[in-house]
Amino acid sequence: MVDRVLAAPGSRAPLWAAALGTAVLLGALAGAIGHLYAAQALATPRLPELHGEVTWTPGSRVAPSSAVHDRPTIVAFLGRGCPPCRVLLRRIVRRLPEAERPVVVIAAPSSAAAYGVAPGHRLVVLVDRSGHERTGYTFPLAPAFVEGDLRTLAAER
Repeated sequence: MVDRVLAAPGSRAPLWAAALGTAVLLGALAGAIGHLYAAQALATPRLPELHGEVTWTPGSRVAPSSAVHDRPTIVAFLGRGCPPCRVLLRRIVRRLPEAERPVVVIAAPSSAAAYGVAPGHRLVVLVDRSGHERTGYTFPLAPAFVEGDLRTLAAER
C-alpha cells in the first residue's frame, strides 16, 4: 500500500524525496571537502624552531662579548655551586658530532640578572654563529632539547 502512495500520479512525494536526496548528497559533499581541507591544514603543523624556555628571533639580541663568532656558543651562568650542571653540559656537548660542537663559555652568575633570573638560579643561553642569542634554559633542563637546538643552530648558515 505504501508503494502505491509513493508512486501515485500527481503525488508530491517523489519531488520531496528527490529534494531530500539532493540535500543529503550536497551535505555529504560539503562534509568531505571540509574534512579534506582540515586534514591538509593539520597534516603540516608548525613546530617551534627552538625549544628553550625563551627564544629570540635571529639577529634581535646581541650576545655577551664572551660569545664566540662563527660557531654556536653555550653561555652558561652557573657559578661554582653546580658541579652537576657542568657535567650535564659536558654530556650534551660530547653527544654532538665534532663539527656541531659549540664553544662553552662559563659566565659570572651575577650577570644572569640581566635575563630576569633570580640570584642562585642557573641559566644557559644558546648563541648562533652570528653572535646573537637565540634561546635560553634554566636548570633543570631537558638535554634532548638543548642538543636538538644546538644541532639546529649548527646547521644554520
